[in-house]
Amino acid sequence: MSADTEFDVVLAGGGVNALACACVLARHELRVAVIERNPWIGGGAITREVTVPGFRHDLYGSSHVWIHANPELQPVLAELKAHGLRYLWSEDHITGHPDKGGGPGIIIYRSIDKTCESIAAYSRADARRYRRVYDDFSAIREGFIKAFFSPPAPPSLMTRALERSREGLRRLREFSLSARAWVEQNFENDFIRAVMLNWALAPQILPEQEGAGQSFYIMIPAIHVYGQAIPAGGSQELPLAMGRYIEARGGRILTSAPVQRFLIEGNTAKGVVLEDGRTIRARRAVVSALDPKQSFLKLTPQEQLAPEFLELVRGYSFGKISICRIHLALSEAPRFNNGADMSRCAFHRIVDSTAQMIRQYAQIAEGVAPTDPFLWSACWTLMDPSRAPPGKHTLICDTFVPNWLATGESWAQIQERYASEVLLKKLQQYAPNIDERTILGRWVDARESLEAANPSFVDGTTNGGERIQAQLGYFRPFPGYAHYRSPVRQLYMTGPHCHPGGGISGAGSITARVLLQDAGIAAR
Repeated sequence: MSADTEFDVVLAGGGVNALACACVLARHELRVAVIERNPWIGGGAITREVTVPGFRHDLYGSSHVWIHANPELQPVLAELKAHGLRYLWSEDHITGHPDKGGGPGIIIYRSIDKTCESIAAYSRADARRYRRVYDDFSAIREGFIKAFFSPPAPPSLMTRALERSREGLRRLREFSLSARAWVEQNFENDFIRAVMLNWALAPQILPEQEGAGQSFYIMIPAIHVYGQAIPAGGSQELPLAMGRYIEARGGRILTSAPVQRFLIEGNTAKGVVLEDGRTIRARRAVVSALDPKQSFLKLTPQEQLAPEFLELVRGYSFGKISICRIHLALSEAPRFNNGADMSRCAFHRIVDSTAQMIRQYAQIAEGVAPTDPFLWSACWTLMDPSRAPPGKHTLICDTFVPNWLATGESWAQIQERYASEVLLKKLQQYAPNIDERTILGRWVDARESLEAANPSFVDGTTNGGERIQAQLGYFRPFPGYAHYRSPVRQLYMTGPHCHPGGGISGAGSITARVLLQDAGIAAR
């Protein structure tokens, strides 16, 4: 057997989760092969010159927060520096929340004290509440890290732990609230409520969806504890460095290599067969980082899977929320109406009120392109000037939209018009200098182009699957299969459809740990 066709572990898909899994396995001296259909690796962490030559845009994932909380990956990240990865950190100004209603806006600083001062301009009571949530993190930090970066525990575990005291029962009740109910019960000022609600809905949950209350006790403190970082040169520098790390340890990265099917012998995964006819064999395991429907309805022989399992796969929900995103090449950075400090932030969450957000989600449910959306924007060239020519800038601006339209139109038909008439006009209410004079080039992405770029963005969704209670934790992706093992022996799962979900966290390290334990390889 050729060294190029047999490995210890073969991974299907070349996104960050697959690469994180492969890096941990390679660190434990297993020889791995990462198989990717595209000519590049990176999955959702892709950097391209899509507007004007010389302007490098992160097409999908761009802010790297959670990966720095992943304990399994810290030794790998330290070694990736030798393979070209260099992180740039927001020194103080992390997230700006501009206010067109006459207030000063809110800035989330790395400093909790400065952040509370910014919130106190609207409500001192709300500033005190924000600080209490931050202070609570010290009591749960260790447990959060363990829960976030480990196979999920049974849903009854937390309930049993908290139900034994009045304080625990109060906390359990708070955890059970929807995001909207939590902010309404904990904050008094509407603008602050809107800011907090906007944060909480970022993982594509719904305002009224129960069980979101606990996210605030992680979301609020995490940005102050872990900070905000981006790779110098673009988000794709992380997967590129991971690929070099894997190959330096004897592994292989195979690109332009679509997988035709998993090789199953006697209900045991033994490798993959590529569309060009090549067979890449795996001595110990195969890991699929592809979405469940690709993995089990397309690539796994159906006779290997029980009808009950196939029913679970077919019933897996990717949700109805997509994004419409515009990338801009700019002659100057955005200048926000709320002043120089607001403009110093590279990342902004732009929201008017809670009523605006509720209307937007009502329109999403009705299949209507939101008429007055909240926005997220990122001008990463403020932190990393290398991404544009001298003195020039890039900007990402997007919002959530339905992935279907009640009019029967496709997003491909309306995305350019929507970007011009809705997204840009909304942005100009806050940063009026972003106009035809300063825009040098643009690129718009929405449902059809998202799925064409990455088939795991099913129906234009980008979070690996709907984050409803029935698809979280012990139920993600399916009940009975939350521990990264599939019904086929030696066929493992990783990716945003597994716990803990989407985001650049390198959570493929959890799958690697499970695989190593199953193989009897000692942790180190």
